[in-house]
This record gives sequence, C-alpha cells and structure tokens, in this order.
Amino acid sequence: MSDLISKIHQDHINMARILKLISSEIDALVAEEPRDLEVLDDAMRYMINYADKLHHPKEDIMFRRLQEAAPETRELVDEIFNEHQDITTKGSEFHELVLAVEYGDFVLRKDIIAKGKDYVQTLYSHMRKEEENLLRTAQKLTESGGGLDLGVEASELIDPLFGEGIRKEYQNLYEHILNQYGDDWRHPAHRLV
Repeated sequence: MSDLISKIHQDHINMARILKLISSEIDALVAEEPRDLEVLDDAMRYMINYADKLHHPKEDIMFRRLQEAAPETRELVDEIFNEHQDITTKGSEFHELVLAVEYGDFVLRKDIIAKGKDYVQTLYSHMRKEEENLLRTAQKLTESGGGLDLGVEASELIDPLFGEGIRKEYQNLYEHILNQYGDDWRHPAHRLV
C-alpha cells in the first residue's frame, strides 16, 4: 500500500475513534447524564483543524489525480468534494452549539443532539465511501504500475493528536482518551471501527 493511501486510511481509523468519543458524549446528552463539554469541544477542534483543514484538502488533491487516471470515478469524486464542504459546515455548526452550551448560552438539547448525530453519521458514511471505493481504486492503480502520481506526500499529513507528538492544545483530549480507552487506542487498527 502506498504511504499516502496508508496514511489516509489510518487517519480514517483515528477519526472514527474521535467520532466514537463524540457519539458517547451525545449519548450522555440523550440520557441526560453528565457529559464533558470541554472534551467535546477539543474533539471538534481536532476534527475542524485537522480533518477539515488538512486531511480533506490533501484528499481533494489525491482524488482529483485519481479522477484523471480513472474517469469512472469522476461522479463519485465530485460527490466526495461536495461532501467535504458539507462536513465542514456541519462540523462548524455542531461545534458552535457545543461552545454555546459551554459558555452558558441557552441551546435546546434536541438541537445539539440532532446536529451532533447528523455530523457523526455523515462523516462515517463519507469515510466508508472513500475506503470502499476511491482508496481501493487508487491502491489498484498504484500497485499495477500505472504510474499514478497522487500529488501529495504522506509526510504532509502530520496528525497533532495521533501522530508522533501530541500538540499542547490536544493534551486534555489525549488524556481523556487514555483514561477512557487505555493505551490500546494508539495501536493501529485494520478497519474502521
């Protein structure tokens, strides 16, 4: 597997882990149990600052190259590009509600739950499409010696939470994950969870 495709795949696994954490916080809201808004805020900042601002733009470059090499992917790649914009909007809207609650503003619980669930489901569905279709096609083309240049180096995707070093602004999120899931969360998984 190419380094870039492997890195994108690992990013998806890591994002699925964060989505699981977000889902558990939403479930706590549904059950009217205590929840950790700071952790939810940190998780959404990670998703916005890494997934939306770095991961998705790199995918856009890679998938545009794939679209040129494999014209049969044209429609799906265009759909993925639109989803990247939609995910960014949904993530920002959900994060704004989380911040509003964190700052003591009045937010209907049903609104934050609905926005959160929609965001999580949209991103899970989106990653599955990429994994099952576009990444598989890209892998086949790179392995077949077709000379597919993906246009991005894996080293350009430095993950501030799951990478070699944890950035300071994600320390609280990192510690929460360690406390919640133990050290196993850092070990690579082989599929989306």
